[in-house]
Formats: sequence, structure tokens, C-alpha cells
Amino acid sequence: MEQTKEQTINFDLVTGIKTMVSSYSQLDDAYLVAHFDKDTTAGHPPVDTPMRVDGMTLILMRRGNAELCLNLDTFSVQGPALCVVHPSSRISITPADPVMAADSYILFMSQRFLQSININMSAFNLPSMVERPTPVIPLSHDELALIEQYLHLLIRNTRDQVSRQLSLSVGSSLIAALIYEMTKIHYKRINTDDSDASRPRSPRIAYVHDFIKLVRAHYAMERSVAFYASKLCISPKYLSLIVKEATGRSAARWIDEFVLMEAKNMLRYSGKNIQQVAYALNFSNQSSFGKYFKHLTGMSPTEYQKS
Repeated sequence: MEQTKEQTINFDLVTGIKTMVSSYSQLDDAYLVAHFDKDTTAGHPPVDTPMRVDGMTLILMRRGNAELCLNLDTFSVQGPALCVVHPSSRISITPADPVMAADSYILFMSQRFLQSININMSAFNLPSMVERPTPVIPLSHDELALIEQYLHLLIRNTRDQVSRQLSLSVGSSLIAALIYEMTKIHYKRINTDDSDASRPRSPRIAYVHDFIKLVRAHYAMERSVAFYASKLCISPKYLSLIVKEATGRSAARWIDEFVLMEAKNMLRYSGKNIQQVAYALNFSNQSSFGKYFKHLTGMSPTEYQKS
């Protein structure tokens, strides 16, 4: 029997949903916001076949219940709730009642656009997020209203385009703020969950905590997964496995996130030239730094400084 090829949800594919939704807004190949309701989605099957996501996706379920299968783990979603799907994740959603669950928003962001957003990693309590990760964030009615306000601003940004670059800058700032707000909501859940707080950490989670701490301390000089694995006295393969399982990102990607954050800040605000930034981040020369930066962001350091 021929095996069905797994479908990848990318920006080109997602734009096809515009015929299925009550409202649809798109900013070039950066992001799109779509609203599903019971009238426009009637007759369309649920996304219950696993697909891989090539971009970050936020699903705001205003009401209803659904089962979310993410990277082989299953989560119950009861609206109002926000589902966070990171790039390269494998996802399927089966609503308990397709009509009820149809009242949802989807925000899809391309990988290229995500790489242009400035997120200050030092603002996050990463160990807490690693210890109790969840793709599903229950929302109060006030929190639901707040998230909807961000989505409406993102929609408005797609329609009031005076300058493409200005719209992209506004969009990236709004999404960065939305990510911070989502994290605040997640922290509130962690701090008020007494039963979870008293749960002992597993050895795997302890390794992941220590890995994040080590990266914070050494990312400017060390970008090798092997370096951090040796500090933890485990193999690079095992470290990569447990970090990916716990956080949805590879160990190498976490290191890159910290390096990229510092590189962006230095390029924009430090007054250093590109060669000085390269040496400050322990690259052998400006060329290797430029290749590294362009691979992660899609633009050269010079293009980033001018953007």
C-alpha cells in the first residue's frame, strides 16, 4: 500500500482558507488572520489529519471543545483558550462539536517574518516555562478580549497600508507585544497552580533547566551543543532529544535564539560596526557572522541595520 505523504502547512497553503472563512486579512507573506464561524465553515471537515506546520500558528478558540494532537501528545481544549503551535510541529484538531468550535481565529506567521521580530529572551522565566510547558492556555473573558484586540489591530494593520515597511514594522511590534502578553497569562497560570508547584522535577526537566541557565551564561562565546552537553555530563544526542521534547525546539535553536537576540540588539543599539559585533559574539570573522545571521533571518547584518 502506498503511504500518504504528510502535508505541510505553509503560507501558500494557508492562504487557501480565504474561501472558507467569514473574514480574512493578509500582510504580504508575513502573517494572516482568519476568522472561522459556524456559517462559513459548515460542511468543511475538521483538521483531524496530522499536518506539519511551517510557521508559527496561534488558534484562538472563543468557545467549544476540541482535542488537539501536537507532536504525538494529546491536549483537551475548552474555549475560551489559546493554542500555540510552534514551527515544525505536527498537529491535528478534532472539535467535539464542529459548529461550536468554528468560532475561532487563526493567526499564521511565516518563518521569515518571525525571524525579523525582536524578542528579548531575558524577559522570560524560561525554567518555569520549560518545567510546565503547554500549547493550550485557558483564557478568562478579559484575557479573551485582550487577545482579540491584538488580532483586530493586526487586521487593521493589513488594511491601512501607507508603506509596506511601516506595516511590517507595526505588525512585528504588535506580535512581539502579543507574545509578551501570552507569556504573562501563562505565568499567572503557573503561579496559581499550587498542585503543580509542589510536584518534584524529573531528571530530564532538571537537565533542560540547567541547559537554559548554561546557555544564558555562555551563548556569547559557545554555540556548540556539544559544549553544553559536556557541562551536563550527557551526550549531545540525548541533550537534543530532551530539550526538543520539553520545549518543542532543538537545543541548537535555543542557542541560536540567544545569539540572534544579542546580535540584533548590538547591530541596532550598541554603536559597534559589524566586524566588532562578530568578534564580540566569538565569530572568527565578519563573513562567518554574516552567513550565520542571514541563514537565521533571511537578511544580511547590513540589511538588518537599515531595515
